[in-house]
Amino acid sequence: MDEDFVRSPGKGDTLSVLTYPKYRWLERGEGEAVVLLHGLMGQMHHWDEVLDQLAPTCRALAPTLPIFDPEVARPSIDALARWVVDFLDALEIPRAVIGGNSLGGHAALAIALAYPERVRGLILTGSSGLFERGFTRGVPHRPTPDYVREKMEEVFFDRTLVTPEWVESVRQTVTERASALRVLGFARAAKRDNLESRLGDIAAPTLMVWGADDRITPLDVARRFQALIPRSRLVILPCCGHAPMLEHPRAFAGVVRHWLTVERLRAGGTIRAGASR
Repeated sequence: MDEDFVRSPGKGDTLSVLTYPKYRWLERGEGEAVVLLHGLMGQMHHWDEVLDQLAPTCRALAPTLPIFDPEVARPSIDALARWVVDFLDALEIPRAVIGGNSLGGHAALAIALAYPERVRGLILTGSSGLFERGFTRGVPHRPTPDYVREKMEEVFFDRTLVTPEWVESVRQTVTERASALRVLGFARAAKRDNLESRLGDIAAPTLMVWGADDRITPLDVARRFQALIPRSRLVILPCCGHAPMLEHPRAFAGVVRHWLTVERLRAGGTIRAGASR
């Protein structure tokens, strides 16, 4: 890697390849750790504005998941979970609130189930793990920009977020054989790893922030998560698709800040499943 990033004294970014060459992440704030995981075609910068909004409240971190890292030889949800726990170990974080979007939410759930002692709380948004309408099936060998744009626009309520530059970046990813195979591998792993029968074992208080217009993991999926996870609350954001942290980052962060405050006040207690709103 040809860049040497260190903690910026101004904004608090951390993209470290010096001290921790295995990890690359963004970081804002201090205090209780809140680790946010991106989705299959996402990136750590998709949490930028949310991290800014959370900085006064906690130590907010967003790592780059090893979706395209050949060191994770076989794409699996368990491998992502283990990687995140190793990331916590490297930063000497004993427990954290773990959150994620889409595949990142699925990984967060897997961590809560396999390593419950490391998870103080869960934040899910558009999470897979029950049902997700994927867009990897039937992808042409060399997809056109129009095809990629159409699939990307399905993710959002506000389709203007899909820029030509972003379309081209995704098109290149799904065209290059090695990266396309990694995407397909993780998509298949997520589909295989249905957690419905295990969600009742999750002990951590869980916040779900869902887009009312999510077409990838529809609102019924969020309500099923809420019914199955014992200590869960669902908040619904209107005019919002599959990626609330991109479409409504301030509203998303505001919900998370409030929930973190409530959880601190109720430390050790049970949070009643909240009403959808």
